[in-house]
Amino acid sequence: MRKGELTEARILHVAAAMACEHGLANLHLQPLATRVGMTKSGLYAHFGSKEALQMATVAALAQRFLLTVVAPSKQDAAGCARLMGIMMRWLEWPMNAGLKGSCPLLAAALAPLGSEQAGALPAHVRERLSRLFKEFRSVLLTMASSAVRLGELQDLEPNVCVHTLIALRFGHQLTGSFLQDPVAEALTSAACRHVLGMR
Repeated sequence: MRKGELTEARILHVAAAMACEHGLANLHLQPLATRVGMTKSGLYAHFGSKEALQMATVAALAQRFLLTVVAPSKQDAAGCARLMGIMMRWLEWPMNAGLKGSCPLLAAALAPLGSEQAGALPAHVRERLSRLFKEFRSVLLTMASSAVRLGELQDLEPNVCVHTLIALRFGHQLTGSFLQDPVAEALTSAACRHVLGMR
């Protein structure tokens, strides 16, 4: 890896951490440059704009998400056990990726629309997030369909199952990250197990 690539990787590592702590929309060039130990112009040379930085940070976070949440599913037993495994890893993300704070991808998905609003994300960044969530939902749907073929989820259609699990994870973002409920993870885990018919 060349020096420029190493520097960019270091910048994105810090940017990912800041996105978890403060939100993707609040990822600004100057605070990031200060934390990385660079000048703002030096940082600008790598990305050129705040939007380009946000796009690169989303890509870096998506890669971490795949490695931390999705890839380990191959080690889980097929069916509801695999769905439960990916949901638990999603609950524990981004902590298991070595990042403090809450899931910046979920928080960004809930951010207001329109670049003129405080806390909003540019359209291109939102479109990228939308594609990521659709791809992840497709992964969950494949797992749910597999569970049905295995004779599980007999009373729950795969699309309804996945929709419910995603709703529970978004609810966890509220109770765990915003309300700081100390039993949020235990409650969300129990709710997921109930949906999947697991005891």
